Amino acid sequence: MPAAPEPVKIADVPWCAALLHAPDTLTFIPQSFATKEDAEVSSKDQLFRRTLRNEEAIPDCIGFYPDPKDVSDTTSPFLLASSSIIFDLRPGVNGYNGTVHGGLIAALMDESMGAYLYTNDRIYKQKKAEGLLPAASKGFEDMGFATSRMDVRLLKPIRTPQIVVVTTRLAAIDGRKVHFSVEVKGKEGKVYATCDGTWVSFGGGKL
Repeated sequence: MPAAPEPVKIADVPWCAALLHAPDTLTFIPQSFATKEDAEVSSKDQLFRRTLRNEEAIPDCIGFYPDPKDVSDTTSPFLLASSSIIFDLRPGVNGYNGTVHGGLIAALMDESMGAYLYTNDRIYKQKKAEGLLPAASKGFEDMGFATSRMDVRLLKPIRTPQIVVVTTRLAAIDGRKVHFSVEVKGKEGKVYATCDGTWVSFGGGKL
């Protein structure tokens, strides 16, 4: 019997590769899919790291964001305008009739918002070490964040297997509240779901 073909990695899918290799674009491995060497705390991200990270559910994902080269005139404590995660969704995440479970779609968007904050924190530390941190961002390392609210709109069913892109954009900052706009899109740009999300900051913590 011939050997089963190797699973196709997201980075090898042409339309995904075009996103990942676009000009001024940087990639990252989401913390929930990081290797043991890269993971900071093994107790974090168990839903995605242990339960969903398998060939039947979500075998692969990769993130990307526009390179924040010049942040000198930034007036926000956040250095990223947006970040995205590409997820490979398999039938193991299905709910009804061969489509992705609605709760899982919400979890993907929550994961994307968390990845935005985590990635922003890493860029913050890099810019601080380089002496390039804008005044508006100082003190960010003393803040942690937690999901407060998600207004999810499921617009179209997502049939599996399918690769989707979940993009988080910073929408507004209101005191301790950080507001995000999130979209789930497919290969042709079809919007499957959107979310207005709010995270609340707290002092002395880390994401």
